[in-house]
Amino acid sequence: MQLDSISWVLPGLLPGSFRGITFHVPDASSDVGRRVVEYLFPGVDLAAYDDFGRAPGVVSLSALIVGDDYRAQAAALEAAFETAGPGTLIHPWLGPMTVIVEEPAQIYFSDRELRVLRFTATFKRIKASASQILAGISGLSDAIASVSAAATVLAAGVSSIMSATRSKAVARSYRVLTSTAAALTAPAGSARALPRIKAAIVATTPADPSGLDSLVQSAASIVSEYAETPAVSPAASAAANEVVSSLALMDLGLGLAEQLAGTVANAPADADRALLLSAASQFLAATASQSTFAAYASRQEAQAFRTRATVAIDTLTDTLETFSGSAFDVQSATLRRAARDLQAALIADINETIGRLPAVIVFRNDRPLDAWLLAQHVFGDTPQLIEAGYRDIIARNRPRHPSALPAGGVEVLR
Repeated sequence: MQLDSISWVLPGLLPGSFRGITFHVPDASSDVGRRVVEYLFPGVDLAAYDDFGRAPGVVSLSALIVGDDYRAQAAALEAAFETAGPGTLIHPWLGPMTVIVEEPAQIYFSDRELRVLRFTATFKRIKASASQILAGISGLSDAIASVSAAATVLAAGVSSIMSATRSKAVARSYRVLTSTAAALTAPAGSARALPRIKAAIVATTPADPSGLDSLVQSAASIVSEYAETPAVSPAASAAANEVVSSLALMDLGLGLAEQLAGTVANAPADADRALLLSAASQFLAATASQSTFAAYASRQEAQAFRTRATVAIDTLTDTLETFSGSAFDVQSATLRRAARDLQAALIADINETIGRLPAVIVFRNDRPLDAWLLAQHVFGDTPQLIEAGYRDIIARNRPRHPSALPAGGVEVLR
């Protein structure tokens, strides 16, 4: 058996993984049963037993990693085993499970197995309830709903001011919203999302703050739409529709929120600022809702979105602090707290995904390089990935010719 191709020998069998580190598992065992305590008494032949419930499952693995980077993988494994708290173990036969490392793992090297790292580890399973499993998802959903509701309350607060001032603020904010949407450029993969947003904005002319908020929510709902891939092949339909990318919709929603928040500084009155910040918050909430469906290509891509979303929410909350002492102090404070909760929930949700994503490495070359040779160098241990890696290198770096990657640095998705 060739160790490099274990996945070919057992098609459909997932490789093992712990804290994002993938490995092959030739042997695995599980200890199952109940916790039974035995009592022995002097002069009594029969023992007494107490059942203390089901014993936590213990999973033992004998695994290996094959590759030129086996020493780096050993260091990563060491860090994973030394990390405190529970982690996610992907068992090839039993699937994902939440575990904690019960005993120190053992890592082996041998001069008879070059480029091979072996290790044995024992994990104790942690039974998680359905509420615990869904806690992260529900936490993000609750934070999104709180921001949207607080933004609506802030917009409704403008209704309490004088009629003439209110009407002028609504008209000015509507013009800013229209011009902001018109100035945006649709990102690749967003299909007709931006034209639909523009159409939703110009569909009606709001007469009061509630009407403007309803219009903004209608436009923001386009950003939060999840375009599920149809089961029917596009070739079977009359015309193939462009698939909408979640990342493109998130880029679009963040762009609108950032532009609207940037116009607040030039707003002539607190009522204008309240309406613009309410609109920006609605688009931020819609973007966070879409992020649960995002398919990030790499850790760097997820980290870039996390950073951009964090900065956008920071800008929003910092601007909301300027309402201190104004007529909208209570509403802005509520929205500010909801935005901070959304920021924490969004960061936690993305951090949960980052560890399972591949990383982008930068290959430093001091002379022009052939993309095919680089793909063979990086993915040579897994031959079935060479061609896909070659295409990704070309798409990611966009050289003038695949056989002449420019010197300096080449990005490779590993």
